[in-house]
Amino acid sequence: MPSSKVEKQEVSDNVKVVVRCRPLNQKEKMMSHKQAVVVDEIRGTITVNKLETPQELPKTFTFDTVFGPDSKQLDVYNLTARPIIDSVLEGYNGTIFAYGQTGTGKTFTMEGVRAVPELRGIIPNSFAHIFGHIAKAEGDTRFLVRVSYLEIYNEEVRDLLGKDQLQRLEVKERPDVGVYIKDLSGYVVNNADDMDRIMTLGHKNRWNNATE
Repeated sequence: MPSSKVEKQEVSDNVKVVVRCRPLNQKEKMMSHKQAVVVDEIRGTITVNKLETPQELPKTFTFDTVFGPDSKQLDVYNLTARPIIDSVLEGYNGTIFAYGQTGTGKTFTMEGVRAVPELRGIIPNSFAHIFGHIAKAEGDTRFLVRVSYLEIYNEEVRDLLGKDQLQRLEVKERPDVGVYIKDLSGYVVNNADDMDRIMTLGHKNRWNNATE
């Protein structure tokens, strides 16, 4: 394997922790809440102040990358997700996931407002990135893009693109493919719009949407 590939693999194998702090929402502003965290994007630190007990010293935590309340969607994508998608396009596995309490901004960061280009989140930006790369590919390189969309809720796995939304799928493992979901559907897509439409379809079948 060429040295550049080895270096790329070593970088892509690292787990990076990124923290993004959202701005105060309208309700919080109306209730005169104050920002309790200070974000230092240069040093990569988050400082948490105990506003109710100012005598306590603030606590500072360091992460691989941090984003303040004024951060832009495209900046978040370029600095955190783009390198992972680049690695995937070179043949490596990559994972991006958002973790946090309800109301912390996970959906906005991952999905954003898909109808507004500057507000699109990581997922739609990755769609454009993938097919932009494919359009520029030279030579005899061929790409096959297949998508699946699943939900894990209360330890049950559902295929959000499946015809039977009551069916519960099983997590299996094989020596040749590793961990996989038995009977999970997959659809071949040809452009970012195809992926966006499939995402919209699957989103309607999510458990949270079905119970609202």
